[in-house]
Amino acid sequence: MDDFSQMIKLLESAKQLADMNELPMLAYLIEMAKGEARGQRFTLRGRRRGQSKTEKIDAAE
Repeated sequence: MDDFSQMIKLLESAKQLADMNELPMLAYLIEMAKGEARGQRFTLRGRRRGQSKTEKIDAAE
């Protein structure tokens, strides 16, 4: 699973918890974080779980 998919799943779970606990501001902020993650999805999809950018560069050499 890539970083993007994992992050979206975690944010969706967090939003469900915020909704269940009637925390609308937290749910809104989580939605904002999901939007930001979607904006970075190509960067995040290029990496595997926990792999940093420098590790990817080192592996290419």
